[in-house]
Amino acid sequence: MTHSIQFSAVSALLLAFSAGAQQATACGSGTILYEDKMTSEDESWGLTADSTHSVGPKGMTWKLDPNVTWTPFNQTSLYTDFEVCAKIKMDYPEKSAGYVGLAIWGVDSKNNYTVDLFPSAGAVAVYRAQNGKYLKPVPYFKTSAVNTEQGATNELSVVVVGKHVVITVNGTKVKEFNGIPAADGGLVGLDLGTVSDDSGPSTIIYSDFQVREPPPQEEAPAPSKKKT
Repeated sequence: MTHSIQFSAVSALLLAFSAGAQQATACGSGTILYEDKMTSEDESWGLTADSTHSVGPKGMTWKLDPNVTWTPFNQTSLYTDFEVCAKIKMDYPEKSAGYVGLAIWGVDSKNNYTVDLFPSAGAVAVYRAQNGKYLKPVPYFKTSAVNTEQGATNELSVVVVGKHVVITVNGTKVKEFNGIPAADGGLVGLDLGTVSDDSGPSTIIYSDFQVREPPPQEEAPAPSKKKT
């Protein structure tokens, strides 16, 4: 009987640990600067519920026909050094080049950076809008870190310190690059869209959107003293 009780207790602990791991968020442990679970309307997004977008218990849901794009910026604050993260799900048609991601260094719709995932292809890319023209500071590349299953959750984290950006997908660092930050800080937001060749509509759900202070940098080891 004693062994059975001990076994049950250990099993309960393992189950609790497993549940905790499944509930882990995309972000690190820095102080939260802004948080939106996306289960109710937040006016700082400047969005109005319509046939394209709605909020509810699952998060912010978007239903996009082919060839529709959105880059809404959150108007709560301008940020310099920060981490922005979210959980994102996408149900896509049989033929899809749709994307989901996060926007950083936003000035307006014509000047910003976006970090995008392509769930159907298991790929990542970074785009820069500069005066309405689009550049590719990080060209499209494939990575096994992106979940490609229909409706699977992808946890995306983008850490910005100065001009340096680190992209992490589902806990795996997939790319680092240097960009040109917005002067005096920039807006953060969402980036999502479909293309004209998609064979049908896509459904996208964002949840647990956070902005945090960046995680502490690893301290460099102190230089060793030379023997004299």
